[in-house]
Amino acid sequence: MNWLLRGTLPAALLAIGTAGAMAEPGVTDDKIILGAVDPLTGPPSLLGKAHSLALKVWQEDVNARGGINGRKVEIVFEDDGYVPARALQALKKMVEVDDIFGLIGTSGSSQLAAMMPLINELGIPTLNNMAVNSHHFDPPLNPLFVVGPTYCQEIGAGMTYLVEELGLKDEKYAIAFQDDEFGDDVRCGYLAGIEKYGLNNVLEIKFKRGQKDFSAEMLRARAAGVNVLVSGGVVAEHSTLMKEAAKNRMDITFLGAHSAHLTPVQALAESAGDGYYAADYVPPLTALEVPGVAKFMGLANTYLSDAERDSLNRYSLAGYAGALIFEHAMAECGTDLTRACVIDKLEGLDGFETGGLLGPVTYGKGNRHAPTAVTVVQSNAKDKSFSIVSERMEVE
Repeated sequence: MNWLLRGTLPAALLAIGTAGAMAEPGVTDDKIILGAVDPLTGPPSLLGKAHSLALKVWQEDVNARGGINGRKVEIVFEDDGYVPARALQALKKMVEVDDIFGLIGTSGSSQLAAMMPLINELGIPTLNNMAVNSHHFDPPLNPLFVVGPTYCQEIGAGMTYLVEELGLKDEKYAIAFQDDEFGDDVRCGYLAGIEKYGLNNVLEIKFKRGQKDFSAEMLRARAAGVNVLVSGGVVAEHSTLMKEAAKNRMDITFLGAHSAHLTPVQALAESAGDGYYAADYVPPLTALEVPGVAKFMGLANTYLSDAERDSLNRYSLAGYAGALIFEHAMAECGTDLTRACVIDKLEGLDGFETGGLLGPVTYGKGNRHAPTAVTVVQSNAKDKSFSIVSERMEVE
């Protein structure tokens, strides 16, 4: 008897240990645990809150539809305060404590860059639609999928609109950009437009994240005769630059990346924020003629309070579209849900549609970036809205 126990007990323990080792992180018979790291505090929180609210809407909707192949979705939200080190710590916590299966919410460019080594090491399927930078997919990381054009591509398309549609070819151009990966990518698109059209680049202003006073910089711009300014800020920087231009009685055309497509930018800029342009890959929230926008806003009316709906913005549509992409990949895996399967299904996407929220989404072997397309919107400061002023432009 003792001999039998000695012979069989280790084998039984080995079998249990093997089964435990084979269990997929974040997946049970009735639940899938996903993670999202967003800036939920500090000035950029209006980005993160809007993004996280969209994920909550999607979670409520997908669970009301019965979940994904019978499994309900649970999202763990963590706040990084828009600080790269905090983003990495948040991801470590979600891996070690919450046992997440995948990541459907990521923060800014630098924050995602801080998380990328761990995402790659653990093979965590990740969809990034919050901040798109070429460093995120070139070279590609197997588990990280990026949707939407880079800031470089957005601004490049915006520059095309300024020249080809508005005829701003002989003006004096300048750029003000944040001193980090985000700002560098905005500058990339600006310089591409300068070179493509032979424009007159008279001034480049680099500033630190969080800078609040641009009076000296805009006096330099006035002295240089700048009348087109590309703004590479997050939120407040756009507004401050526009207000300084107005204070100095400068007649300037402003262009920003999608971070300028926000009503808080309009509110902070006040009357100075009327008429500026933003290059984006999702339509305005008010574009209810777009099926995906109408569907999302209908769900938001069902699942969010009035105060929460007031916090929605373009990051909400980007987040919801990303969740639809991730849902499709998980659903395609059937009941045998694994990280490897989701990565494989995402890689196989070819022309996936999101009801007009994005252009068609396509990945492939060695391709982890779906740039979709860019639309230019214009600010209407009086009613705090944005109008679509261009056709969708394919990006290079």
